[in-house]
This record gives sequence, C-alpha cells and structure tokens, in this order.
Amino acid sequence: MIDFPGTDQEVRQLERFLTATEDLTADPAMEEMRARALAHAEQLSNAVNIGFAGEFGAGKSSLANMLAGADILPTGPQHLKLPLVIVAYSETPETTVGWWGKEPKVYSGIALEKAAADNPDFISVGLNTPALKEISLFDLPGAGALDDTYKPTLDLLKFVDCAIWCTNGTNAWRETERHLWAQVPTELRDNSLLAVTHADLPPVRDALDRVLARLNKEKNKMFRAVVPIGTPVAVRAMAQEPEPDFALWETCGGQNLAEHVLKIASDRRQSDLEAARADLKQDFLPYLEDLQGPEQEQSQADASAVQAAIELTLPPLENPILEDWLAAIASIYADLRESSAIEPAAFLNSCQEIVEDFAERLEQGGEIDPSADWIPGEFEKATDLLLLLQFETGDAPLKDAISILAQLSDNLAWAGSRVDSMQPKTGT
Repeated sequence: MIDFPGTDQEVRQLERFLTATEDLTADPAMEEMRARALAHAEQLSNAVNIGFAGEFGAGKSSLANMLAGADILPTGPQHLKLPLVIVAYSETPETTVGWWGKEPKVYSGIALEKAAADNPDFISVGLNTPALKEISLFDLPGAGALDDTYKPTLDLLKFVDCAIWCTNGTNAWRETERHLWAQVPTELRDNSLLAVTHADLPPVRDALDRVLARLNKEKNKMFRAVVPIGTPVAVRAMAQEPEPDFALWETCGGQNLAEHVLKIASDRRQSDLEAARADLKQDFLPYLEDLQGPEQEQSQADASAVQAAIELTLPPLENPILEDWLAAIASIYADLRESSAIEPAAFLNSCQEIVEDFAERLEQGGEIDPSADWIPGEFEKATDLLLLLQFETGDAPLKDAISILAQLSDNLAWAGSRVDSMQPKTGT
C-alpha cells in the first residue's frame, strides 16, 4: 500500500503566512512571495491530477473507468464525443458543466449526455470514491494523426501533474505518438507512464514480451515506466462476487498499473511538499518571525505550557483505542509547537473534529468493555461542548477544552479494550 504524504501542517503554515501578510503594503517582493505561498497552498490542498491521453481507440477512457471504479466514461468507436472530462471526489454524485469564460452549471447525478448537449469546454464528474480524495482523473479527448487534433491534447496536458499515455498494443507506440509526446515538457514526462492497452487480446498477448522489450529500449526519458494492461479483464476481476478475483487482477496487469499510478502521484505530492517546505524554511517563516518580533517567543512558550498541562493529566497507555486517541491529541500539540501564535478557534475546532471522529468510531462498538457503554455518550456531549466553546473568547475556553480531553482520556483508560475485535484506526 502506497501512502500519500500528509500536507496539513504545511498548508496551515502557508495559510498563516498569507493571512499575516494580507493587509501589508504591497511591493513586488511581497507580491512574489504571496504568489508562491498561494500556489503551494493550492497545490497541496488539491488532489494530484492524473491525465489519460492517447490516440483514438487506445482505450484511455476504459482505463480511467477502471481506476475510478465506476463505468461512467463512454467507450468504443461510436461513443459520445466529449471534451475534457474530470473525475473527482464529491460527497454526492454530480456533473458540472464548465466553460473557460463563464459560470458553470451543475446537474445532480451522472449526466454526461445532458452535459455534452450544453457544448461545454470541460465536464467534471463528482463521485464518492475514497481514492479520489488523493487523485483526480483527467480524461483528455483522443488525439489524431499529425493534424490539428493533437494540439488540444498538448494544451490540456498543462493542467495535469502526472500522465498516462495509452498506446494500443496491436500497433504500439507509433510515430505519430512519438511526435506528440516529444513536445510534452520534461517535468511531466518524468511523472508519466506508457500504458500498453488491449494486452488481453491474443495477438497482443502472444507478442507482449517482444513489444515490451522494444518499448523499454525506446522510452529513454519519455516515460518513467512501460506498463501492459488488459483493461476488460481487470474490470471483470474487480467485479467478481462476493469478493474481487485478486489473482486475475494481478495477472492481467491491474495491480501493477494501479501501484505505478499511485506511486507517481505520491512522488509528485512529495516533490510539491518538499518545494513548499523549502520556501517556508527559507522565506515565509523567517519573514513571519521578523514581522511578529518578540511576541513569537512568548507564543511558543504558551504552546509548550498547554502541551505540558495536558500531558500531566493524561493516563498511561493501556489499550489500543486509547493509544490512537493520544496519538490524535499529540497531532494537535505538534501543530501548536509549529505555530507562532495559539489561535483558540483553530485549536477548539481541531479538538472538536477529533472527538467527533472517535465518537463515531465508538458507536460502531467492539473496542471497549461492554460495561462502559456510556462512554460513547460522553464523547457526543464533548463534541457539543467544544462547539459551544468556539463562541467564547479569552483563555478560559482553551483551559476547558484541555479538561474535556483529559477527562475523555481517563474514560478510555478505564474502559479497557477488546483487542480481538479492534476497529481500524481513524485518519486523525
């Protein structure tokens, strides 16, 4: 399993810099710094954009459907002609019709035909698929031969962070494809894959070793890797009941392709994160220190005092859910140490979110002693209290929040746990 690096701390630091400098007198140097900070914050806050491109009939839409886990993009030679289609995360399914120069229009559910009738510049489809919280899929219109049809592909590739060029395994990596891909910026090629589609067809399957050997020699710096995929077989493998056919998923190339896609997306996120950290360390945080002067030292002392006060009241680790709970609280302390000032509203909101997550987890049952069935109710009450504290001012709400967290810690320590039926850890 490939984990995406967390970006919450860096985004908060960037937002703090942007807030602190918002009302300062503008000058070219400040405008340049703010532009960099804003670009970093937007990049780290959004999903990594994966573009699917290729010549007509290369199977890019089928591949995007497979990775999205939903059959939403039309495929085949007679399919509905669409502009750029973006598949992204949404709490509820919806279709957004977009134009470069006017306000978008939103339809509930998946409505590609209705959206296409509006003659949009692009369409965005929102799905409640967890993987789409980390990556968004950009299905680009098919490219043709050496005519004007390939130019929109080059223009749209500017909007993606990583790319998958789909080449039809029956006639893989033609000269027209090389010509187009040679015009793609090096940075994108370094974050791209060459997917050999239709690898499930007998003519392709029989010659696959020879084709892959040739493509691996020719790829040079054009792609990071060459990955064969039998998309229909992969889709069939994941659709098996009562559970997917994982052996088939692996042999058809689905597992290999999915891992490569996640790896290039994770690496791109890490690269963006390192660039943001470099600017924070070199420019943004030192500027804030100069801007805030001696107050920062006192603020850091306040943060340390808050952490020490809570840690003194926390019980020792006694069970898995308590360990997760304390780790979640520790993340708040880490943020306080990184902050130049304690912001009560942000601190209280973080506390409320963590308590709410654990309240939902406890409601599922199985992690605490049955005699402690009153504890989930305590977490529900704490959620409401922390919400009310956000409307108060001064230091008192912070102290009250600390007391609430400490009391909940005592409750979990007392409750014990049932390790044999432990639930997965939360994402806090």
